[in-house]
Amino acid sequence: MSLLLNGAKTMTIAGTEMQVLEIYTGEAYTLPLNFVDSTGNAANANVPNAWILDTSAKFYTVDTVTYPTPDSVDLGNITLNSPQPNANAYTLLADWSNIDAGTGYLYIGNNITNSGNNTPNINLANTTANSTLVIVTLTVTRESTANSSLDNINKEPIGFIVRYQ
Repeated sequence: MSLLLNGAKTMTIAGTEMQVLEIYTGEAYTLPLNFVDSTGNAANANVPNAWILDTSAKFYTVDTVTYPTPDSVDLGNITLNSPQPNANAYTLLADWSNIDAGTGYLYIGNNITNSGNNTPNINLANTTANSTLVIVTLTVTRESTANSSLDNINKEPIGFIVRYQ
């Protein structure tokens, strides 16, 4: 499964290419999700059993963020934040709009950039000041077509560079 976001840049972290969007303080995003089968037709995510959408986030500090070309981002010295923000400190939700048509959404709330509840303070990017990188993972769990007692689990990482406007 591959996740493509309109207007996104790409970045590679440890050999994994991912989509990247920039989120400014106070902004919220609802990203549409459209699942299709191998022929390009809408996937019925209710068959054979309902697919499950879930999300999670990890917060990292990046010491430099530069943009060598319009569609690429270079990040310097990425460090996992410890402790991580409490999951209830920000809004992150994946759900179905129309499960029979394979359409859903991923919602990133405007509080993902708050400084309370262990959510990190965000510094200006494109400088040598620290910035925050949030890796949001969309997890799709669905029943295996080869063996109904097994689940196929796909995890799609999405990178967000979070910064003040």
